Parts: sequence; structure tokens; C-alpha cells
Amino acid sequence: MITIEYYSIPSSFIFAPMKIIIGLVLLCAFCSEVKAQDTLPNFNIRDINDKKILITWINPFSYHCVQLAVQRSFDSTQFFSTIYAAQSPELPQNGVVDLRMPKGVKVFYRIFYSLDGGKYYFTKSIGLYSFDYYQKLVPNVVVPQNESSREISSSPSLPNNIEKQNQPISVTPNSTKPIIPENIYINIYRRTIDTLLFKVEEKNYKHLRDSIITKTKDTLFNVDKNNLIIKPFVPKPVWKPSSFVFTNEKSNNVELHFLGCKQHKYHVIFYDEGGKEFFQLKNIKDPVLTLDNSNFMHAGWFTFDVYEDDKLKEHNKLEILLPF
Repeated sequence: MITIEYYSIPSSFIFAPMKIIIGLVLLCAFCSEVKAQDTLPNFNIRDINDKKILITWINPFSYHCVQLAVQRSFDSTQFFSTIYAAQSPELPQNGVVDLRMPKGVKVFYRIFYSLDGGKYYFTKSIGLYSFDYYQKLVPNVVVPQNESSREISSSPSLPNNIEKQNQPISVTPNSTKPIIPENIYINIYRRTIDTLLFKVEEKNYKHLRDSIITKTKDTLFNVDKNNLIIKPFVPKPVWKPSSFVFTNEKSNNVELHFLGCKQHKYHVIFYDEGGKEFFQLKNIKDPVLTLDNSNFMHAGWFTFDVYEDDKLKEHNKLEILLPF
């Protein structure tokens, strides 16, 4: 079994001198925030501004946690890549700021962590595309009580037999107070009619629609007067060839360029399409190497990991072309 270690830059905090009373106030606020967080496999994300996202977690496993990495994707289920690998995964609390979020595009995060003994886990993915995200576009966006922000009621009357909500104001014979109907809400679903994301008052719907059009790349589809579906924009992942390991288009062989091999120790692990390791090169000492394509057994895509001084430098893929 191969244990993969991720390279990361350790984070540090620098506190300026302050009065004792101010320090106590900040300490209490910090402790209350920590108390509110869940422990792994749960974690928290919070957007700081248009280009920064804070991901935080609490590790209940102490030194039993031997590896931890934060992964990001533009889709909630696939195409995850590692953006941060903890150098000290055993810390009871840690976090990282993602500085590379494209403006107007929602991203999803999950945490991979490994415990001593070889067991490893992936948390559920969490995205900024959520009720909180759209609530910032229109503050009046709400989720009524007794309804989940993700799953709607199993009532078979939706969406064809929506109860009519437009009713006039009336006065009962025994009361002088008018009966005012409840606010009319527009239901906004995620991707399909089965998942209710939030509800917005009819009077605020135009504001929400204009905000989504101008501030995001999402798309709104009308189901009927009171129900709409929102489909988040998911960009296609762009593959960038490696500068260390790549296929020579003329010879169809694989070339490895490690110009810093005199100063660093490099090794490469290759994986087949199923993610299974089939060979590796250790302690590379030549700045330029060529691997015959026969080492790869067939044409197609292969993934690889490049390690520099036993720390993950790059995870990428290459293609062996036909004719093979």
C-alpha cells in the first residue's frame, strides 16, 4: 500500500499586542465559533469575498489522523482536485483560504482524510451554491418552517395541482379585523422538481431573477407560475499537460523532464484507467528520460503522481495515442 503525502505551506497567525480586555473578548468569540462547528466528517465553508472562500474543520482523531487534504470541484460529485494538503493533519482545528475561485462560478469542497491503520474517508461535498448564497442576492429569500432546504414534501399534488394562493381580503361577520392572505411564494428548485432550494416572495422574484442573470451564469426554467428550476453553471474541466511528464507527439513515447534532479529527489507513480498502480520510477537522477510506450500496454489515458522530496508535486494525466 502506498501512502500519499501532500505538500502544503503551513499557515501561521500573528497577533499584534493589545489590551487584556480586548484579548479576552476576541478569545471568547473564537471559542464560541469553535464550539458551533461540527467535527469531521463535517466541516464548514464561508465566503469572505468574491475571490476567497474559508474552509475550516475540527479534527477529533488527534494523532490518529495521518493525512488530510481539501479538494475542490466545479461539480458536486466528480472532477475533484486537491487544493491544500495539511502538513500537520493531527491539529485539533485548522482551515485554509481558497484564493482561486473564478468569479460567478460556484464551487464544491470535500475533505479527504486518512487514519492510522490504512483507513481513509471522503466527506460529503459542500458548495457555496446553496440557500445562503442566493439569500445574499435577495435578502427576502426564505425557507418556510417544517420544510427542508433540500427535499420538498412528498405530496403528489406538486407540481400539477398547486393550491391557489391569490385570495382577496375579506372581513368575517363577527370580526372587525380583515383576514389577510399569506404571502405568495415562488418555489425555486435545484436541477429537478424533486429538490426545493428555497422560496422567494412573489414581489421579490424579479429582483432575484435579475440578480441571477447579471451576477451568475446559472439558468432559470419555468415549470409553471409558482415553480421554477435553477440549473447551476458547471464549467467543463480544462486539462493542462504536465511540464514534467508528457507524451512526445512524434514518437508517441513518454518523456520525463526533471531539471532540478540535482537539488531534489523525484519519483513518479503511474496508474491505469481504473486508478490501479502499474509501475513507478524512484530516485530519478537524469534530467531527461524517455519511456517507451510499450511500458503502458495499450493506448488511452493514464494518470500519474510526481513526488518531489517525498511530497506530492503534481497529479496529472497523459494520453498514449494510436497507432500503438
